Amino acid sequence: MFFTREFFLQRVFARGAVCMLALWVVLSCVSTADKAGRTAAPELTPEEQKKLAEYKAETEIGRNMAGRLLAFYGPVEDAKLVAYVNQVGAYVAQNSDFQDRRYMFNILDNDKANAFACPGGYILITKGALALAENESELAMILAHEVSHVGRRHIFNTLKSMNEKDLEAAADAAEKKTNLPESMMMRKREEPAKGTGFGSNIGKVLAGGGASPIGIFKAASAGMGVLLEKGLDKKLEFEADYDGVKFATRAGYHPDGLRQFLKRLESKKDVMYSKVLADTHPTTQDRVSRIAKELEEMNAAEIIGATGQERFKKMTSSIVTNSKNQKVEKVAKSEKKVKPEKTEKKSEKKVEKKAEEKK
Repeated sequence: MFFTREFFLQRVFARGAVCMLALWVVLSCVSTADKAGRTAAPELTPEEQKKLAEYKAETEIGRNMAGRLLAFYGPVEDAKLVAYVNQVGAYVAQNSDFQDRRYMFNILDNDKANAFACPGGYILITKGALALAENESELAMILAHEVSHVGRRHIFNTLKSMNEKDLEAAADAAEKKTNLPESMMMRKREEPAKGTGFGSNIGKVLAGGGASPIGIFKAASAGMGVLLEKGLDKKLEFEADYDGVKFATRAGYHPDGLRQFLKRLESKKDVMYSKVLADTHPTTQDRVSRIAKELEEMNAAEIIGATGQERFKKMTSSIVTNSKNQKVEKVAKSEKKVKPEKTEKKSEKKVEKKAEEKK
C-alpha cells in the first residue's frame, strides 16, 4: 500500500497530540496529588511542637556559641587535619547512643588542652589537646566525651534549669571573659524583637513557656558562661567520661585511651592545663579513679582495641612541626637580644683607637 506525504504527516501529528494530552493528564494528576499530599499532612501535636521548638532553639544557641569560640580562639587552618578529626568524631558518634543527631567538629587554635561541646552538635577541640594526645584512641575518647554532652543535652538542660536572673548573670560573665572584638559583634545577626519570632521561642523554651524571652544571643552568652565560668555539674562530667569510654570502645578503640590521656594531662599540668578546664571540671585524679573502676567493671584487660597511633601521628604531624618552629623562633629571638653586647664592645674599641690617635 502506498502512503502519501500528507497522510504520513497527519498520522505523526495525531500521535503527537495524543502523547501531549496523555502527558498533560499525568502532570495534572501529579500536581493534584502533590497538593493533596501537602494539605493532607497531619498537624503536629503540642508535644511534637514543643520538641521541634526545643531542637531549633538548641541548634541556634549551639551554632552561635561555636561561632563565638572560633572567633575568640581562632580556628586551625588545616583542612586535612580538620577532616581527620571530623572522620574520627563521626565514627565515634555512629557508635554512640545518640546516632540520630548531627555532629560537626573543628579545631581551636589554642595551646592548652581542652574541648567544648555546644548544644546542637557543635564540638570543638583545641590544638593543645591534639598535641598532648599520643594516639587515635585518646582522640576518639575525648570526642566521645563531648558527643555524650551533646546527646544528653547537658548544656541545654542546664540553661533550661536556670532562672532569668541566673541566665543574665552567666551571659554577662561570659561576655566580660571573652571580650569579643567589635568586628565580631558587628557580624551578629539582628536580634528578633521580643515577643515575636524565633528569639521569643528560645526564651519561652528556656523559661518553660513562662518568663519573658532573653533572645538568641543572650542565651548563647549564658551558654558560654556555663562553658567558660560556671561549668557543668560534676555528675554530668563523670557521666560523659563513662559514656566516652563506652562509645569509643564500642567503636573498636582501646578502652584505656581516656585514662591515659588524663594521666598525661595531670603530669603536664603546669604547661597544658588551662584555667578554664580547672574551673569547670572535676579534678583529674578523681576522673582517672572513676574511669579505672569503669574499666574494671567492663573487664577492659580482656578487650583488644586499636590505638591508631601510626595514622594519628601522621595526621597530626603539622601540629608537632608548628610547635617546634615556635620554639626555634623563641630561641632566635633570645639570641637576637644578645647582639647589643657585641655592638658595645665595638664602640669601646673605637674609643680606644681614637684615644691612641690623639696621643
